[in-house]
Amino acid sequence: MNAFDYQATRRRFLAASALAAVTSAGAASPAEDAAPAAKRHPHKYEELLPEEFYEEQRRAPIIYLPIGAPEEHGLQSVLAVDPWTAYEACLRAVAISGGIVYPIIPFAPAGLPPWSREQLRDGTHDAAPPSCFISVELCRSLYIELMESLADLGFKSCIACSGHYPGDVLLQEMQKELQGTVRGMKFWGGGPASLLRDATDKLEEKQPLIGGHGMMLETSIVRALHEHWVDLSRVERIKDSPISHQLKNQSSERLAAIRTANAELGNWFLNLAAERLAELAVQLLKS
Repeated sequence: MNAFDYQATRRRFLAASALAAVTSAGAASPAEDAAPAAKRHPHKYEELLPEEFYEEQRRAPIIYLPIGAPEEHGLQSVLAVDPWTAYEACLRAVAISGGIVYPIIPFAPAGLPPWSREQLRDGTHDAAPPSCFISVELCRSLYIELMESLADLGFKSCIACSGHYPGDVLLQEMQKELQGTVRGMKFWGGGPASLLRDATDKLEEKQPLIGGHGMMLETSIVRALHEHWVDLSRVERIKDSPISHQLKNQSSERLAAIRTANAELGNWFLNLAAERLAELAVQLLKS
């Protein structure tokens, strides 16, 4: 066989193989057809088919809104701490209460009290780059309009949960201002930081070095979220690095405590948050 014959034969073989593969794919068994559905989360808004959405909403007309801004939490942790803390707490809560979890809302304000657009842009406030925040005015409008749309879709109970503390504070204020109701939908606004204050205060009485932004407890939460999102070997570089803005002034003892961060403690925090959020969601339905 010469080179020309070989290439022609090879092309015919590849074409036949491709046709066989297409034909085989089109004749998948029912079990194979069902496999993708089995891999989709039964409570994630973005993974539900339309009829699945309505079926779950009829069973439990509860919507969870996970909120948080990407914020620096020290050299040892990724920037997704706050959004994913809220998201994971909501996913664990919905497994208890039923309902649907909205995709992460990555917009939250900075500062206490939360900063306005003017304060964000005036150059005098340290927003801890590469953190990225949105003004309190825009956040308030965004959260309210989103809840209005969800109320119009038929949800009766809404848990607006911020993994970021200034967002937590804003949501508490909004709940009071709106008397916990948006277009007939009951809502609770806050976050794990305020919701678990009693439990974390007791924990910090026993272990006073673990609390605070980016410290041992929060790093434990990140380890519970994704083990590869934390690199404890980087803790020793925090004080000397020009990158970390919020942890550099911590004491050596508190920084050393970060190295004891563990997923077990993080899971305790997330599970307790989930239990309390689910309980609130069900109470709102009953009310």
